[in-house]
Amino acid sequence: MSGGGTAPAMKMSDVFILVSISILVGAFIMHSWVEPIKISNNNSHAMSTSLSEGDEVNMEFSTSNATTVTIAIDGKVVEEIVLAEGEKGKYLFAVEDSGDHSFLISVDGADDSSITTATISIDRQMMLDKLVYPVGILLLMFGLYKRKEEMELEHSDDDIVDAEIES
Repeated sequence: MSGGGTAPAMKMSDVFILVSISILVGAFIMHSWVEPIKISNNNSHAMSTSLSEGDEVNMEFSTSNATTVTIAIDGKVVEEIVLAEGEKGKYLFAVEDSGDHSFLISVDGADDSSITTATISIDRQMMLDKLVYPVGILLLMFGLYKRKEEMELEHSDDDIVDAEIES
């Protein structure tokens, strides 16, 4: 320890439990935290992502003033959504060709003060990004098993004898 004291070694079961809970909490936050994007007349939003065939990109838009949302995918305008004041709009892009895709979302509002909020979520066909959940659960179960085993060893009546064997 940095203060000059000593501390007992961390048990292996505690390491497994700590790592597995960190994996599970991190995965949950990664999948559930969707941050809305603010887009204005002067500020368009661009993103590029790698998608597989069958993936879907869901886009939801809401605005406070009348505006037109233009969605361009891979340099081609694919959709123009006209929204009235307080109205919501949706667009679903189903991926037909695997690879990198670039999205550009721009708005043309009635005035410069109008702000459009966009929420973008990607639903993947292959569930590789959800593979961390079973790994985290397996590590947690192994850590709990090791802790139970260590507790049984501590409370057993058998005395552990350390011995040196001389030849």
